[in-house]
Amino acid sequence: MARPPILTLTTDFGARGPYVAAIKGVVLGLVPQAQIVDVTHAVTPQDILEGSFVLAGVLETFPTGTVHLAVIDPGVGTDRSIIAVSLCDHWFVVPDNGLITCVARGRTPRVIHEIANPVLRRNTVSATFHGRDIMAPAAAHLLCGNDPGVLGPARSKFIVLRNFEPNVDSRGFLAEVIFRDSFGNLITNIEGSRLEAEPGANWVIEVAGARIEGLCRTYADRPSGTLVALVGSSGWVEVAVVNGDASRALNAGPGSTVWMRKDLIH
Repeated sequence: MARPPILTLTTDFGARGPYVAAIKGVVLGLVPQAQIVDVTHAVTPQDILEGSFVLAGVLETFPTGTVHLAVIDPGVGTDRSIIAVSLCDHWFVVPDNGLITCVARGRTPRVIHEIANPVLRRNTVSATFHGRDIMAPAAAHLLCGNDPGVLGPARSKFIVLRNFEPNVDSRGFLAEVIFRDSFGNLITNIEGSRLEAEPGANWVIEVAGARIEGLCRTYADRPSGTLVALVGSSGWVEVAVVNGDASRALNAGPGSTVWMRKDLIH
């Protein structure tokens, strides 16, 4: 038996109001057999960087053929484009505002289409709810396995955020916090894979006036209440307080500067 087509939803809509249900209603009206998975609707409102990080975190866990619809769209109703991007045999339907950046890092899109065909829109299109009126019908079109070329013209590029690339020099990284998770852990834009070239390096991490010497393998490597740094499950270096909240303890969050240097004293 063939599995039903899967759609994931990532938005900044929150838990109140009809907005999430309205998008689901449009999709289910067009593809009744669709299986819809809520990634989160708690992205900080209008925070494209946070949404991009969250969206990338689900790519490798869903089967190929999944359609990912993400609506963090502070430019809704303006001349910003809406795009459908095919990456790793998944489809991403997103506003062209940088939201696709983290997913696309190190990957080459198979195809990009601007979603511009008025035939694939609802009869009435609100200037403030393109997620429901334009993006949801486009996602449904892809869920059905229909020709993506019908969506609109092919594109060769999309807008990219620079925040996922730290500054690098011979001693290490000048980086930033890009995400605060629900535990208060501060995820930086330093990929753990960047450290593999120097397995014996003694790293020192500085953030918000605090200094952390060395990386842990897991949170339990240090006593409760200790400030630690480690490569987390997302593959990025993060700062945490064991059984605590690093964001609150350091009064730090997305945008905070992080220094990660090789300690030359050792």
